Amino acid sequence: MTMRATEASKKLDELYSELESVRGMSESEVCSKYNADCKQDIEDIIEEEIEALKSYDCDDYGEDDGMDYINLQLSQGLPVIRW
Repeated sequence: MTMRATEASKKLDELYSELESVRGMSESEVCSKYNADCKQDIEDIIEEEIEALKSYDCDDYGEDDGMDYINLQLSQGLPVIRW
């Protein structure tokens, strides 16, 4: 599955929020919530996910997204303006 830049940005926001939440929790809260051995493990995992997502090459197609818009418009009875 590929991700668009807006999806990646939203996921990054969620990960940063989760990381801040984890950092604000006690060791026992984190271990209980995430079924982990220690808080640092969870922080490391979230930070790794953030770094991986930051380096992810998103699929933002500027001009051609693969959709045949002309035939779509024709199938819906819409006028087609060709440039």
